[in-house]
Amino acid sequence: MGLHITASYQTITQFKRSSYFKVNLGLVATVERNGKRSYNQDDKFSYFYFSQYKATIYGQGNVGDIKFYVDHFIRDETFAVYYGDTFEEFIFKFDNVMVAKNNIDFYLGHILKSVEEQYEERVKNKELKKLEVKPDGVADNILKNPGNVTYADLKAYMAEKQKNRYK
Repeated sequence: MGLHITASYQTITQFKRSSYFKVNLGLVATVERNGKRSYNQDDKFSYFYFSQYKATIYGQGNVGDIKFYVDHFIRDETFAVYYGDTFEEFIFKFDNVMVAKNNIDFYLGHILKSVEEQYEERVKNKELKKLEVKPDGVADNILKNPGNVTYADLKAYMAEKQKNRYK
């Protein structure tokens, strides 16, 4: 799975201290189509980020499958990690203490592990929500308590009315 990290220039400079960091400036942000400049759709993550936040990001490099981007609108030490093809977003605050005690490579490993754990937890929660039984509506609530009617109640009432239509 590819990861994309978007942060301020100062935070990306910290990540650049990794011994595995390779400079890769990415693709051009805009291309000319039919005489007009439009956003480049070849870089799927940059296009997603632009359509989501209306901000242009600039590629800085990569560490393996982790690609780093600068967003000049981010002013503090927070950074976002986007995981997978659906670009699940995880927000972190850069931990200078952990980097000082260990090194930036250790910190990247820590972030990777944390993202994997949080992603698995999200997937489990989504599965549990799918398995959760939704309460059926009570058709009589419309007549008994019209101020506290849910959509399920309306649906049950309409189904009952349709069923009794031909009797």
